[in-house]
Amino acid sequence: MISARPARTIGTAIAAIALLATAACGSSTDSASTSTAGTTAAATSTAASSAADTGSAAPTSDATGSVEPTSEPTVSEPATLHVWMQGDTLKDIDIQALNGEFEAAHPGVTVDLQEQTWTDYTTKVTTGLADTSGSGPDVLELGNTQVAQFAGAGALMELDAADFDNSDTWLEGLKESATYDGKLIAVPYYAGVRVGIYRTDLAETAGVKPPFNSIDDLQAAAVKLMEGKDDSYSGLYFPSQYWYEGVSFVWDAGGEIATQAADGTWTGALDSDAAKAGLTRLKAFVDATSRGGEGQNEADDALVMAQDQAAMFIDASWKPAVVSDPTSGNPDLKDKVGIFVVPGTKPGTVMPQFLGGSDIAISAKSPNADLAKEYTKMLTGQKYQAVLAGKGYIANSTSFEPKAGDANAEVVVQAASTGRFVPNSKNWTKVEDGQILQNMFDEILTGSSSIDDATAKASQEITEILNS
Repeated sequence: MISARPARTIGTAIAAIALLATAACGSSTDSASTSTAGTTAAATSTAASSAADTGSAAPTSDATGSVEPTSEPTVSEPATLHVWMQGDTLKDIDIQALNGEFEAAHPGVTVDLQEQTWTDYTTKVTTGLADTSGSGPDVLELGNTQVAQFAGAGALMELDAADFDNSDTWLEGLKESATYDGKLIAVPYYAGVRVGIYRTDLAETAGVKPPFNSIDDLQAAAVKLMEGKDDSYSGLYFPSQYWYEGVSFVWDAGGEIATQAADGTWTGALDSDAAKAGLTRLKAFVDATSRGGEGQNEADDALVMAQDQAAMFIDASWKPAVVSDPTSGNPDLKDKVGIFVVPGTKPGTVMPQFLGGSDIAISAKSPNADLAKEYTKMLTGQKYQAVLAGKGYIANSTSFEPKAGDANAEVVVQAASTGRFVPNSKNWTKVEDGQILQNMFDEILTGSSSIDDATAKASQEITEILNS
C-alpha cells in the first residue's frame, strides 16, 4: 500500500506498552504483535547454497599465525524467531529462500513466519507488544507512518545504521520514517510513491506527450484533454480531500506541514508564506483541470478514469491495473494507461511526493535480539533488496538501478527521488485520524474557506495535537 498505513489512536494500550518497555529496561529489542491474525507459515529449513555473511564462523589461526576462513555456520541455541510480515512482498522477495538461508546459517534456529494483513494491524501490533508469553514477533514489518507511535512508547529496539547494508544511501523519506528522536529504531524496507496516470490513447489523439517539464505544462495538457468534453469531465481528476498529493505542492514551494524546535516542541507551519504559496498554486491547478470530487478522497480515482470521466489523475504507481481491472474497472482500457513523473513548479524539477512504504523493526522485549538483528540485516540487505528491485519495487537505497528495460520502473524510481515524509511525531496518527489535513484541503479546494483561514486553523490544530 502506498498511503499511510491505517494507524488508529492507541490510547491506554500504548501506555501499557510503555510500562512494559520500562519494566524490560535491560532489553535492547523492539515491538511485538499478536500471532492471532494472518496465516502462520513456519519456514522450512531447506539448505541454502551459501550462508549469510553474519552467520559464518570466525576465522581460525594455525600455528604460523595465518588466518584460515571456515565456512562452518554459527551453532545457535535452539530458538524460534517470530517474524511478522505483510503479504505484499513475500512472494516476490522469495521469503522461503531467505528463511532457509538464515536457518542454514544459524543451526538450531527456526524462523516462524506469520503473514499479516494491514486491516487492524495497528491493534494487533499493540496487543502483541503487551504480550508477555514470548509468542509476539521478534521482527516485524511496520507501515512507515506507524513506526513513530511505537517508538514513542519505548517499544522498539534502537539500532545502529552501520550494521546494515547501504545505510549511507537509504531513501531519505524512508530513513526519516525509521528515525525517532534522533535515533534509528527501524530499517527501511521498500517504498511506494505517487505518479501521474494517463490515458495513452487520448493523449495521442490530443497531441499530449509526457513527460512534462513543469506543473504549468501539465496543467496545459490537462486543459487540452478536456476540450470537447462535458462540464463533468476532468483533464486531471483531483478530489478535494486528497491531502497525500496536496502536501506535495506545499513542499514544492518550500513549505512544511510542521516544524520542530530544538526542545522537541512542534509548530504547525501550513500558514507560512511558502506553504500558502504552494496551496495557492494547487487551487489554481485544480480549478483549471478537475471537475467533481468535492468532499471525496482519492479512493475512487481509478474508477473515475475507468468510467471515462477523467483523462489523468495522480496516485500509486499500481493504480493503472485498477483502471483496467476486468471486475471493478474497464478491461477495454488494458494497455491504454501509462504513467509519468509529476513535475514541479520550477521547470525541470520533480514534484516532491509523500514516500509511503514499510520499515522493519525489532521488538524491545524480544528474547532473540541478536538473531533479530541478523535477520533484519539479511531482509533489508544488498542481496534481497536487489531481488525486490529486479521485480520493479522501489528498494530501500538509491544505489539500485531501475529494472532493466522497464520504462515504468524508471518513472517510479525518479518519482521517489524527492520523497518526503510527514512530521515524525508519535502523535501524527492523531492528526490523520482527526481529519485535519483532509478538512483543510477540502475547505481550500471547494472554496468554503480562504487559504488564510483554513491554514491558520489547521496549523493551530496540528500544533496542539503534536505537542499533546
